[in-house]
Amino acid sequence: MDADARFEAAPESANLVTSYDRVLKGIHWASLLLVAISYAAVWSSHVVTGREQAMLLVQLHRSVGVSILVLTLFRLAWRWNARIPALPIELPLIQKLAARATEYALYGLLLAQPVLGILHTNARGQGVDFFFIGQLPRVVGADKVLAKQAMAVHEDAGYLLLVLIAVHAAAALFHHFIRRDDVLKAMLPRRR
Repeated sequence: MDADARFEAAPESANLVTSYDRVLKGIHWASLLLVAISYAAVWSSHVVTGREQAMLLVQLHRSVGVSILVLTLFRLAWRWNARIPALPIELPLIQKLAARATEYALYGLLLAQPVLGILHTNARGQGVDFFFIGQLPRVVGADKVLAKQAMAVHEDAGYLLLVLIAVHAAAALFHHFIRRDDVLKAMLPRRR
């Protein structure tokens, strides 16, 4: 049983956790920043005029993607034993299910996107140069068909990730401004 199920199943009085811990909050906002940088880099690579500039932006996109993968793996490991605030008890079951489905889909895409990008890059016969420090080991050899398929799925999943981020943000704002509960506050830094 994961941390979410343990604390959501507990009676309201037993769950005294009202906020995510500092580590999970930091990872959440760092992930958002890295995802924004990743999209900005790849979109910018299509509008710059020089090939060298475009390649630098693509390498930045790849490096940030690998960083997102590592950060997401750390996040999931940390979350396994963290105390997670329960969703509001009065929230309808369908909304609780939608919240968890969106959350797990986001995690899945944050893991899958970098893996697809690495597969695409390697299948094109290239290595992933991690922040110009060194190349990551290649996981597959050159394969034009695989490269094309990995890129197609990577692009589609990229748009799906944007949609899910928008849904996630809209739900947080809905909770804060319409329902007026503490769902959004649980992920915001504490005020001093």
